[in-house]
Amino acid sequence: MMFQSFFTAHPRLGQRLCLIFSLLSTAAFAQSPYFEITHKPAQVAVTTAHPMATEAALKMLQQGGSAIDAAIAAQLMLGLVESQSSGLGGGTFLMHWDAAQKSLTSLDGLAISPEKTTASLTTDVDGSQLPSASMGRGGRSAGVPGTLPLLAKAHAKFGKLTWPTLFVPAIEAASKGFPMPAYMHQILSAPTAAKDHADMLALYFDDAQKVKPVGTLIVNPDYAKTLQSIALKGPSAIWADGASTDFLAAVQRGYKPSLMTEEDLKSYPVEEREPLCGPYLRYRVCVMAPPSFGGVVVLQVLQMLAEKSNLGTDFNQPEFAHAFAEAGKLAQVDRRLYVADPAFFKVPAKALVSPAYVKQRAALIQTNTLPSYGPGQPEAMLAEASGQSMAQAAAAPSSDATSQLAVVDAQGNAVSMTTTNNLNFGSRILVQGYVLNNAMTNFTTSPKPGEIAPNKMEPRKRPVTSMVPTMVFDEAGQLVTLGGSAGGGQIVDYVSANLVRMLANQLSPFEALAQGHISTALPNRVQLEKGTSAAQLAEALLAKGQKVEVVPMNSGMGFLKRAGTGWIGSADPRRDGVAWGFNPKP
Repeated sequence: MMFQSFFTAHPRLGQRLCLIFSLLSTAAFAQSPYFEITHKPAQVAVTTAHPMATEAALKMLQQGGSAIDAAIAAQLMLGLVESQSSGLGGGTFLMHWDAAQKSLTSLDGLAISPEKTTASLTTDVDGSQLPSASMGRGGRSAGVPGTLPLLAKAHAKFGKLTWPTLFVPAIEAASKGFPMPAYMHQILSAPTAAKDHADMLALYFDDAQKVKPVGTLIVNPDYAKTLQSIALKGPSAIWADGASTDFLAAVQRGYKPSLMTEEDLKSYPVEEREPLCGPYLRYRVCVMAPPSFGGVVVLQVLQMLAEKSNLGTDFNQPEFAHAFAEAGKLAQVDRRLYVADPAFFKVPAKALVSPAYVKQRAALIQTNTLPSYGPGQPEAMLAEASGQSMAQAAAAPSSDATSQLAVVDAQGNAVSMTTTNNLNFGSRILVQGYVLNNAMTNFTTSPKPGEIAPNKMEPRKRPVTSMVPTMVFDEAGQLVTLGGSAGGGQIVDYVSANLVRMLANQLSPFEALAQGHISTALPNRVQLEKGTSAAQLAEALLAKGQKVEVVPMNSGMGFLKRAGTGWIGSADPRRDGVAWGFNPKP
């Protein structure tokens, strides 16, 4: 009965379980070595947002592939079965742990703005202002995609299997078809979905423009053809043989056409960044550095909560839940002022997460809410800010797009990857079988003249993001936990809260991910997840002066955690995902 309220709040879970049981009952899977790892540890482990992506990853690992090989196969499958969330037209963060070398690498493949760009998404080429409501979708909202270049770079550094091998599961599924997932069906069941997703009508809707029922076979021959070309000719094939012409024609659709050129597409730069790390209890937590603001927020929140250890770590206790909310508010104010693409702005990332600075911020947390939440002043203040006003970035949009996966291979190498089209179905443009992002909506919308706006739109710049793939190490330097989440601006709350649950409270990923959410992603309010125990905190938090909203919070978490010599894990029960693994034969 303990999860009854959760299941009541998530009726789609029954459809999701039917899909999983259907896959598990197939003869091929019944004869495979894979098993669920929510309670039983496995030496090789994978969690993704869809069973077919998890299985694609495991197939690579069973063939002796690396964690990177598995992550690539999973992403190619996710671009088909979870196309609303990620794919070849999006952007990606990836963290890789090399167990033998004890080396942590992070790669930034976020979508970037084209060389020809304007002052903001709501500024046209002639300087006139555009209505923001019309600019969130369509060609102008799409950034230059970085996912495929990132996958190619990761494979060159850490792959073991041949490049074409990684494409086999997704090509087969795109050619033969896959069952309409419950999560995708829910998104496309909105009253205006057919009108809003005109590019997707042939794929996902029937002749009456009604979304096809859950379980209906969906065939995507265009995606299969695209993958076949990339598999045989290499990553550059995505723009060869006229493909770039088709792409550039597609991004002319919508309210305003894109300013992208073929050179933008072919010269996309993947950035290798130094991970950002900080202490939490006896652990070392490592996250993506800026332009991820998620990493800064997670490390600040964890350290502030450690400073308030007298309040415990139980989210069901109003005092601790209040401290979590206050820490989130303080961290969000800092990130809105100081985090941007480090190629364009001197981000004081290490200063923002230094224990001495965070201790100062934690001291501000009181029994009741603060009258206001201003940014702090880390030691590495920005010279550009001296005597000038600075624009605070807007709150990241609340969206259940984006996808999270985590992998550990037989050698102990690991990947945590967060990948996105930004909002669900991104720009709502479909080309060559995949969906394009709308990442340009993550830039500051309308900076004022003369105001420093770290996250303003500039040529070939990366907008900030909440995505925060994470890896956690113990005192001996051993990897003990990895994962992350989808969910828009609320990602930072999902990740930090579940790290507390798994590291401080020693919950399993399965136990942690089933708990209700608390979020401060939107300014001046605390959101509590409807239908969960978190919602029962509303009255107590109101008494502490919090402005409270009880709302659905459709996250997309995925975590693996060391258990003896193996790994247990879980995918978010709010989505279609699963965590499976196997033990290699001696």
